[in-house]
Amino acid sequence: MSPTGRPKKNRAAGFSLFEFAVVLFLISLFFVLVTVPIEGVLSGGDLGQATRMLISEVSRLRGEAAYTRKIQTLVLDIEQNTFYALGSETPAEFRKAEESLFEEAEEVVPGKKDLPTGVLFADVVLNTLGKLQEGKAEIRFFTNGCVDHTLIHLKNEGGKFYTLEINPVTGLIKIHEGYIDQKRQGSRFHAS
Repeated sequence: MSPTGRPKKNRAAGFSLFEFAVVLFLISLFFVLVTVPIEGVLSGGDLGQATRMLISEVSRLRGEAAYTRKIQTLVLDIEQNTFYALGSETPAEFRKAEESLFEEAEEVVPGKKDLPTGVLFADVVLNTLGKLQEGKAEIRFFTNGCVDHTLIHLKNEGGKFYTLEINPVTGLIKIHEGYIDQKRQGSRFHAS
């Protein structure tokens, strides 16, 4: 009994259902934030990061071509797994590093970006040249907003593929999981 003569109410110790739900939500959010970046590393390379990098560069070059009224070019070096932009003011020949007796001279390209570790160019399909599996593929961005119709096939060391399809009219990139092979009919690609 309390000093006022009323019986004491015993409150059960523990958590309410709402408190328990909030704690479970926070724990699951933490695990999602931690495991998603690790998933790319464990699967042999982060294809999502490579896709975002290429989408960003395509968007930038398309905008720059429209703004400057000069054709811009995105070069994909399939063997080196790098890409870089060539503007109309870029010199025709890049500066060469000092040559050594034991090494080949490397090109010094401003703005050259590497694909994330573990991600490779499988091949690039250009509407005008067909499938390129080695060398360099050049994607042109015209002043009217049009782009060379292109399929970029990315793969990681885990064997997973992404196909990036650049729309020739809008310049937007459509992302397909897996290797999307397309046949060439006339001047357009059609899914096979």
